[in-house]
This record gives sequence, C-alpha cells and structure tokens, in this order.
Amino acid sequence: MDNTKKFSGRADVYQSSRPGYPAALAEQLAALGLRGARVADVGAGTGIFSRFLLDLGCTVFAVEPNDDMRRAAERSLGGNPRFSVSGGTAEATGFPEKSVSFVTAAQAFHWFRPDDFRRECLRILAPGGLSVLVWNSRREEDASVRENAAICRRYCPGFSGFGGGNWRKTEENLRLFFGGEPETLRIPNDLFYTKEKFLQRNLSASYSLREAEEGYEPYLEALGALFDRYAEGGLLRVPNDTAVYWGRPAI
Repeated sequence: MDNTKKFSGRADVYQSSRPGYPAALAEQLAALGLRGARVADVGAGTGIFSRFLLDLGCTVFAVEPNDDMRRAAERSLGGNPRFSVSGGTAEATGFPEKSVSFVTAAQAFHWFRPDDFRRECLRILAPGGLSVLVWNSRREEDASVRENAAICRRYCPGFSGFGGGNWRKTEENLRLFFGGEPETLRIPNDLFYTKEKFLQRNLSASYSLREAEEGYEPYLEALGALFDRYAEGGLLRVPNDTAVYWGRPAI
C-alpha cells in the first residue's frame, strides 16, 4: 500500500490516543532556535507536533498527504493564524526555495524516501537551516511492550515491529540523511493509558486490524487482557523515550 494511504480512516482514533511530547523537548527546540521560527512540519498527520511547535511561537507550514489526517489537522488548528496545512509530500512539499528555517518530522521520517526528502529539505531550508526529526519510542525490553508486540504479530499481518518495523534501517537512513551521526537527545517520557486509550492507541497504528477484518474481536480481547494484567489503579504505564535528531542535511 502507498504509505500516504496507510492511515486513511484512522484520523479520529489517531488524534485521540497518540501521545504528546515532554517539556524538555520544548526546551531543546528552543535552544536550537525554533522559538518563533518559520517551520515546515512534514508528515504532520493530525497536527499533534504542529500544535507543539505553535506553543513555541512558531509559524507552522504543515504538509500532510493523507486527506483524513489533513482534515483533522485543519479542524484542530485551522483557527490559528500561524498555522497552515497543504497536501504535499515529504519529497515534494510545494514550498518556495529557502522559505523556512527548520524542517521537522515527528513520527514520520521512516515513511519517507530519505534521499528525496533530503534534497527537498536542502531546497526549502534557508542558509543555516536545520532538520529536526522526532519519535516517541516504546522501550521494548519492558514485558508489557514485548507482549503488546507479540499480540500485534499474532493478529496483524502487516505488523513488522513498532516504529516502522525496522529501526536499524531507519538509523542507517538517518546517517545517510545527515551525512554521518546526527546530534541526538533521548528524553524519558513514560506514557500512561486508560484501557480505552490503550486500545485506541493500538487501533491507530498503520498495521492494526480494522473492525471489519477477520480476527478483530480476538485482537481487542487480547489487548484488553494485557491491559488488565499490567495496569495499576486503572492506568497502564508504557515505558517510552522521546528521541530527537537534528542537523543540516547532507549535501
């Protein structure tokens, strides 16, 4: 399936269940100069990271090729005069040359064609501009996270792992994109879910079964049983880090 179509029909559950980002990330972005900057937020989805940038005073030019996700971002953020969203792609944003000081991508770089995205970043970044790539990543050594992955592997034919399925390949693409090891910071950002939000978080994934698909009910039952085993006081703690990578794309 075309990567731009994988989240069709998932915008509402995505927006309601996907986590935000820690205050320490805002501090790091401010230190890099993002406060008040002109930013292209690429693969913006429903606008979760765009909102984070708006709270830093940025003017955000979001790009999201999926119609459902883009409409959700428009509904959520369209009233902010510092926000706009268009239907371009990571490889062809449609923005003018040298028009932004930063290009960001949160939970998205692993879906891009990295070399084409690198060239597009170089085209739209002003002199001295930087690319900043962000992920929320579960700590996969945790028992509940391992069991969550096993359930997805059992029921979801499209599941190949969390975070795009091949993090080693993503790390290789990061080095190619930046021309070496990028500047990196990992920030502890444990997540806490009610049972409803935990189920929604799983259903928001690109590989997740949809309601009409075979195995959907047993899939939800297995996820619910996992929650019941590990939750305390009605909340499941999912160990998580927010990772941020930044630098000038390789020329």
